[in-house]
Amino acid sequence: MDFNNSRLEQSNTFETTIANYINHFIRALHVLFSIALMITVVLTLVIFSTDIYQIFLSGNISTGTIQALGSLLVLWTLSELLHSEVRSLMGERIQVSLFIEVAIAAFVRKLLVISTEGVPLVDASIYLISLLVLGIVYWILHTPNKYNKINSKTSAD
Repeated sequence: MDFNNSRLEQSNTFETTIANYINHFIRALHVLFSIALMITVVLTLVIFSTDIYQIFLSGNISTGTIQALGSLLVLWTLSELLHSEVRSLMGERIQVSLFIEVAIAAFVRKLLVISTEGVPLVDASIYLISLLVLGIVYWILHTPNKYNKINSKTSAD
């Protein structure tokens, strides 16, 4: 009987050790992601600045502004991802809605770019429908449902 208990304790110790190594590895990955995001933010700031400069250089205000807004959306997306990485490094969970927000920003940027390229409405409608679906999913994720309200009332009592 003691043999089985000691074997179980060794197994738990081994699993705990492996889990600790995996947690350290994941933490190191998040640090690398954060550094990569910081570099990408700086490069995107350069692209945004270049877009603003091109507005004044070329004189094409409408196209230049739309391109600058597209770069600004990418910058906002990167900022949200970097903020999420910081929260993750502090021990918080990454929310699924963040990825929906990133996808929404990407589709809005694509629609902005498409509007300057003269793409047919049929092609643009695919992006509009996708954006609508993403908006509905985002709304569902952020709308409190009755089940959550009932659980919060019972846990508070």
